Amino acid sequence: MTRSILPISGKRLTGIGAAASALVLLAGCAGGAGGEGPGQAAGADSGFEYDASQEDVDAAIADLEPVTLTFQSGSPSEISTSGEQALEFKEEVEERSGGKITVDIAWGMSIAGYPEVVDALQDGRVDISYHLLGYEPQRFPEATDIGTALASVGYSPQVGEMTAYAVGSAIGWSNEGHLQRFEDEGVTPLAPFITSGAYSLNCNSEIATAEDFENKQVRIGAASQQSAATHFGAVPTSMEFTEAFEAMQRGTIDCDLSPMSAKDISGVYEAAPHLTYSTQANWPRFPATYMAGSTFTDLPLAYQQIIADSSAMSLASDVQGYINSNAQHIDDLHSVDGTINEFDDAWQEQLAEYIPTLQQEAIDNGTIDDATLTQIADLEEEWTTKIGELGYEDGGDMETINEWVDREADFDEYAWAVYEETGALENRPGS
Repeated sequence: MTRSILPISGKRLTGIGAAASALVLLAGCAGGAGGEGPGQAAGADSGFEYDASQEDVDAAIADLEPVTLTFQSGSPSEISTSGEQALEFKEEVEERSGGKITVDIAWGMSIAGYPEVVDALQDGRVDISYHLLGYEPQRFPEATDIGTALASVGYSPQVGEMTAYAVGSAIGWSNEGHLQRFEDEGVTPLAPFITSGAYSLNCNSEIATAEDFENKQVRIGAASQQSAATHFGAVPTSMEFTEAFEAMQRGTIDCDLSPMSAKDISGVYEAAPHLTYSTQANWPRFPATYMAGSTFTDLPLAYQQIIADSSAMSLASDVQGYINSNAQHIDDLHSVDGTINEFDDAWQEQLAEYIPTLQQEAIDNGTIDDATLTQIADLEEEWTTKIGELGYEDGGDMETINEWVDREADFDEYAWAVYEETGALENRPGS
């Protein structure tokens, strides 16, 4: 297949954004795209091919009425490290559609918080939204268990993040039970599984050993992360990551377990300036997603495809945001005279020995199976190799990432590969 060079910002669509961003924006139209809404015009369902030229796209949407979509972003603002994803998606959709689709961004989950996201998508308050599935393990049990299974994926601050993102995407698109959960809720997954970045600890004192970690009060999200913390004698506390900073100030917790992108949003480093991370063994991943709401299927097919394809660029920004958040957090820690430590070998060996127990519990739940673990191992090897062939590499470790990472790097080729090869393209509207 020959990819077209789209006249959108002078850049061609990246597959990864198409998967993630597609998920993000492929919702109905809080602004009026459902049922007999303005987007429904005669002959609106012909669509266009994935590799179509801009001229072909213009012809496909010539008779369609304009629509406005509300996209809810988890980023606090457009100037945040993670805000680029939403801006990129908006730009790509609006330019690819010739201005016929307008994307209104609601920053910081301002319309519906995480407990309300699915309901807001169902009732039309938002059309597309980011969501942290790990906050609803009963509603999306497969997501939590996939996150547990992904704990076996190796980590590094750039290539490791890219590998885990691609592997998670492939597992998310291939798990039928997981995809069925979205259908049962009446929503459309645009990116059914997002890894959310690797998890690390920010504490109010330095930690590097199992002894240091014991008895610490730790804010944690996923159930499997709670089990792992308990295994080390820590005391897990469940709360949204946005509450961590105030909880730390009040002295009700000692540590916050979160990915760097969440730390960027919460500002927790100001109250907990001591970072501890791991590379040999990793915490279970916390699952996220981009979902479209109940009116998505009422949009003309060509509009659905524009949203899906244009999301490619935002998917690249999504992954880049995780990597740049790693660098930004190191900058932030230096600004408050914080410390950066890797857990010692003994702690990491103990976590590595415990992860299979958590994975077996996930298998016993019936949401994943032994084949999933084999698939993850194979995909990790495949994507690590592919990412290297694309020219991406780590230039150092976490402690120095703020010095060696290229924060303006081009992730388009990677994004295309993820979109085309992990299941997103196969699930493109009209496929």
